[in-house]
Amino acid sequence: MICTKTAELDNFMKDNLKPARYTHSLGVEKMSARLAAAHGADVEKAAFAGRYHDIAKCFDNETMNSYVRKFGLDDMYIDNNPLAHSKVAAGILQDEFGVNDEEILDAVRYHTTGRADMTLLEEIVYVADAIEENRNYPGLKELQDQAMTDLDGACLFIMDYMLGRLELKGRIPDHDTTDAREFIIDRIEHNNKE
Repeated sequence: MICTKTAELDNFMKDNLKPARYTHSLGVEKMSARLAAAHGADVEKAAFAGRYHDIAKCFDNETMNSYVRKFGLDDMYIDNNPLAHSKVAAGILQDEFGVNDEEILDAVRYHTTGRADMTLLEEIVYVADAIEENRNYPGLKELQDQAMTDLDGACLFIMDYMLGRLELKGRIPDHDTTDAREFIIDRIEHNNKE
């Protein structure tokens, strides 16, 4: 069993997420399970990580900053909810709800940025976050279809899109994202040589 406090965790999620974010989380749970089934990953772990990946997303700055300090995270996460929420969510799952599966915790921890040497579960939750059924953008259906057969290709597309958005906003990307992109490119090139 992944978590013995699932009822409490569900209540925490409902209490701390806005309705649209709650719906999104259920969509990521569903898409993560589908991707896990398609790519031979643990469906239960994928669904769990997908469901709870954003439990800290809607915290105000004061609450987020208190968790950043509580979990001893780098000061770069102070007043930086977009990056902090994934790290804080993993900390809450472990510290407050007794989730000790490192694979799940890392899938939650890196769902925003990715990282070098991403596990299959990490990649699944990263991709599912961007392509779940409640998203609405041109090309979504095609990207969903691609992710079912070419997870690395879909992942690279999402990373390139996100890095492009950051560049347009004049923001410096997290080093984990640039490292993750290089890792995915290397893996695609390696697989293409086989």
